[in-house]
Amino acid sequence: MPSFAYVAKDRTGRTIKGVVDAPNQKEAADKLRKDNLFITSLVSTDKAVSGKKALVSEKGRVTLKDKLFFTRQFNVMLRAGLSMIVILNNLFSQGNNKFLKYVINEIRKGVEGGESLSVAMGRYPKAFDKMFVHMMEAGEASGKLDVSLERMSEYYQKEYELRKKVTAALVYPVIITVVAVIVVTILMIVVLPMFAQIFRDAGVQLPLITQLLINFGEFGKRFWFLLPLIPALVFFVYRAMRANPKGSEMLDKFWLKVPLIGDLLLKVAVSRFTRTFSTLLDSGVPLLQGLDIVEKVVGNAVLAKAIRDAAISVNRGSGLATPLENSGIFPPMVSQMVAIGEETGNITAMLEQISEYYDKEVGYAVENLTTMIEPLIIVVLGGVVAFIVAAIMIPMFDMSSGATLR
Repeated sequence: MPSFAYVAKDRTGRTIKGVVDAPNQKEAADKLRKDNLFITSLVSTDKAVSGKKALVSEKGRVTLKDKLFFTRQFNVMLRAGLSMIVILNNLFSQGNNKFLKYVINEIRKGVEGGESLSVAMGRYPKAFDKMFVHMMEAGEASGKLDVSLERMSEYYQKEYELRKKVTAALVYPVIITVVAVIVVTILMIVVLPMFAQIFRDAGVQLPLITQLLINFGEFGKRFWFLLPLIPALVFFVYRAMRANPKGSEMLDKFWLKVPLIGDLLLKVAVSRFTRTFSTLLDSGVPLLQGLDIVEKVVGNAVLAKAIRDAAISVNRGSGLATPLENSGIFPPMVSQMVAIGEETGNITAMLEQISEYYDKEVGYAVENLTTMIEPLIIVVLGGVVAFIVAAIMIPMFDMSSGATLR
C-alpha cells in the first residue's frame, strides 16, 4: 500500500509530522481529517517512502526510559481528549527511538483496522511486555485506560529510579577496579621485565614469588593479544549461563550468597516483585495471571521459581502467604504482610506498603555497599601492589647486601 508523508496541525495548533498508509492521496487526506487534523502538506513519492524507512527501523529495543516517555505522553494526550489515532500519530512524530516509531506506526495501522490497543500492542512483545499489554487490556475493559497508563507511568518511574540507584553504586567501584587492573598489568608486563633483566645481569638468585611474577609478566608481554580474550570469554560464558534456566538459577543463587551484594539484590528483587504485583492487581488483573506475569519480570531466577511454586499452591486452593513463607527466599515481613492483606481483603495496599519499604531499604543497602566496598577495594589493591613491590625489593636487597660484602 502506498505511503504518504504529511505535515498537519491538531486542534491545539501543534505541528505533527508522520506517515499514513492509504490506497491514494484522497483517502489519505480523509483519514487525517477524520482525526481532526488540518493538513498543510501531503506527499506521495518514492522519496516519501524512503523518508519513512529512514525514520523507522524494524530492529532495535525499547528502553525503560522510552517506555516512561511513551506512557507519560500517551496519558497526557488521552486525558486531553485526543482520539487514539491522533495520539499515536503524535507519539510517532515525537519519538526518537526508530524501532519504537516503527512499532507505534504498526499499532496505529492495527487500531485503524479495528483492533483494540492491547491486541495491537500484544503483537510486539519486544516493545511491550505481557505486563504492559495486560494493563492496557484491563484499562480498556474497565473504561479507565488513563488510570492504567498513570499506574504504568508511576511503575516505570520507580523502576527507573531503582536502576539509577544500583547503577550509581556500582560505577565508582567498577572504574577503580578497571584502572587498578590496567596499572597492575603495566607493572607486570612493562616494569617487572626491566628489573628481571637487571637481576639476571647481576646473577641474583630470584625468590619464588619474584620468579612467578616475572614468568607471568613475560607471558603477558609475549601473548598480550590473549589478555582481552579473558574478559570476553568470561562474558560469553556468563551470557550462555544466563540463557539457560538452570544456569541462570545457579548464578542467582551464588550472587544472593555474596555478602553485601546478595542483600542488595534480594531487596531489589522483592521491591520489583511487590511493586509489579500490586500494580497488576490494582488494575484488575486476576491473581494467578498476575503471578505468571510477575514471575517473568522479577529479574531473579531464584525468586521467579519461588513465585512459580507459589502460583501452583494458589491454584490448588492455598493462600499466597504460606507458599511465600515456605520458599525460604522471601523475608518474613513479606509473607506476614501478605497474610494480613489476605485476611483483610486488601492485599494490594499491603503490597504497596512492602514496595515502599523495600524501595527505601534498597537506598540504604546501596549506601552501605558503597561505604564498605571502597575501603575493601583499596585494601585488596594495596595488597596486590605490596606483593609486586616485595617481589622486586627482595632481590634488590640481596644485590645490595652482596655488593656490601664484596
